[in-house]
Amino acid sequence: MNSGHFELFDLLRDCSNSFQTPILVFNNNEKLIRHFPDQFHRPPKIFHKEFYQRLRDSKNHPFQLQLFSDIYYQYFFFYPVKNYIGEFTYIGIGPYLMQEIGRFQVRKMLVLYGMDFSYEGETVEYFSKLPIIDIKKLESMERLLNTLLPGKTESRSIGQLPNEEWEDYREFKSNHLNAEFSRHLLELNENFNRYFKQGDGRALKEYQKLRRSSLFPLGNGNAVRSAKNNIITLISKLTRIAIEEGIAKGEAFSLHDFYINYLESKEDTEELALLELKIVQAYLNVMKQRTQNSLISPLVHRAKNYIYQNLTEEINLKIIAEELHVNPNYLSSVFNKDTGVSITTYINEQRVKEAKELLTNTQYSLMEISILLGYNSQSYFTRVFKKHEGMSPKDFRQKLQSAHLL
Repeated sequence: MNSGHFELFDLLRDCSNSFQTPILVFNNNEKLIRHFPDQFHRPPKIFHKEFYQRLRDSKNHPFQLQLFSDIYYQYFFFYPVKNYIGEFTYIGIGPYLMQEIGRFQVRKMLVLYGMDFSYEGETVEYFSKLPIIDIKKLESMERLLNTLLPGKTESRSIGQLPNEEWEDYREFKSNHLNAEFSRHLLELNENFNRYFKQGDGRALKEYQKLRRSSLFPLGNGNAVRSAKNNIITLISKLTRIAIEEGIAKGEAFSLHDFYINYLESKEDTEELALLELKIVQAYLNVMKQRTQNSLISPLVHRAKNYIYQNLTEEINLKIIAEELHVNPNYLSSVFNKDTGVSITTYINEQRVKEAKELLTNTQYSLMEISILLGYNSQSYFTRVFKKHEGMSPKDFRQKLQSAHLL
C-alpha cells in the first residue's frame, strides 16, 4: 500500500472524528477493508442487501459525492474511486440518521417491509448508536467532503490516471455553487421560507419557481434516483423548519417517516414530481396550524413526543406523567387546555393515523395491526378506529382498494 493510501486514510480518520460519523472503505469486491472509528457498530444482516445495492449504484459515476437514503431511515454519502484498470475503492460516509429512531419506528419498519421480528432488539440497539445529523450539518459535511476528497487529477499518488472527465465535473460544481449563491436563487428561497413559515398558500408557487431554478442532478445520471434524493433533501428541510417554528417533533417526523419511506416505492419521475408537490402541501397544511401550535407549552410538546415514540407500548396518563416527572392531574389539565382533547383521545388519534398508513401500504391483518399499535384486542381497535373515522378499519381498506380499481 503506497503513501497515498495512508494519506487518504488519515484524512478519512480525521473526517470521521470531526463529523462524529462512521466512514467505511470497501475494495473492488465490496469487502470492508477499513473503517473509522475502530469500534464500528455493524448493522443487522437484514440491512445488508439495501446497503450494497446503494454501493453498486454509486459506481456509475466515479469521483462524485453521492447522497443516498434507504428504507431503514439511514443516510449515506458514497464516493467511488476508480483506478487505471477499472477497479473501485468505495468510500462510504455514514450511516447516520436525521432523527431519533425508537422501538415504535423499528416495529413499523419491520411490519411495512415484512421483516423478521427477531431482529427488533438488535435493530433498536443499532439505531441507538448511530449519529443524528441535522440538515445544516449535512450541508456542511457535503461542502467539506467535496473539497477534501481527491478528484482524478489529484489522485495520481494513489494510482489514478489523469481525469478525462475532470473538467466536466469542475464545471458541474462551479454551476452548482454559482446557482446556489446567486441573488435570484436566494430571493426565491427567502420568499418560499417566509410564506411557508406563515402557512401561506403562496409558498407552493414559490417552491415551484425555486424548484425550476435550483434542482441539480443528485443521482448522477439516474433520473429517478436524482428526483428521490432531491425530495429527501426537501423533506429534511421542511421537517427542520416545521420543528423550529413550533410544530411537535412527533408530528413533523411522522410526515418525514411516511414520505421518506413512501417515495422509495415510486419508480417514475412524473410520479415523483407530483409527490414532491404533495409533500410541500402536506407540510404547508401543518404549518397553517402554527399559531395554535405555538401556544402549546413545552410540557405538552414533551408529552406528544413521548406518545409518538411509544405508540406500540402500554401508555396512559399515569405512565406519561411519571416519565415527565410531573403530577398526572396537572399534566392532564395542561394537555387538555392546550390541545382541546384528553391524553387518551390524543393517543388514540395518533394510533388511528398510523393504522391508516398500515392499512394503506401493507397487507397485514387487522389483528396484526392492532397488536403493533398496542391495542389489547382487535375488537377494541375496531371500535376506536370507527369512532374516529366513521367506518371500521375493514371498510376503510376495502374503500381504498375499490378506489384503486377505478
